[in-house]
Amino acid sequence: MTMGASFKSFWKNYFNFTGTATRAEYWWMVLLGSVLALLWVVATIFAGLAPADEKLNIWHWLTTLSGGLIVWLVVSGLVFLAIIIPSLSLEVRRIRDTGLNAVLVWVVFAIDILSDIIGSNGLLNDIVSLLILLVLVFPTDKFANVRMIGKNQR
Repeated sequence: MTMGASFKSFWKNYFNFTGTATRAEYWWMVLLGSVLALLWVVATIFAGLAPADEKLNIWHWLTTLSGGLIVWLVVSGLVFLAIIIPSLSLEVRRIRDTGLNAVLVWVVFAIDILSDIIGSNGLLNDIVSLLILLVLVFPTDKFANVRMIGKNQR
């Protein structure tokens, strides 16, 4: 799958939490998203949104924004909202593609989301992130025939 096909599939499967996503489809979107996020951060810094002085009060910074910078923040928020659902669906479809049974797909996904919500620091979150990364790297149907966790086992 090419990056272009992956991009089309990303938007085509906006609310599809039931299918599968190949490694190529998932990792092309991760690469594209990372590059675009980096460009967005650089543009934000050059636009003057990031306070240069770390001691600057955030409330003061927010109340002194110009109209153009406020529009930039609103657009940033809308872009985030537009890509959050397809990103989550892509991750679920990638986990499903590894061959885990349906219950474990949702358990892995829930643990991933909860570890991000509960705390971004600490050893537990690092371990969960590493385990999720390993699951996302495994090839198609790696776990399909594994006893008790595979989708082909009853």
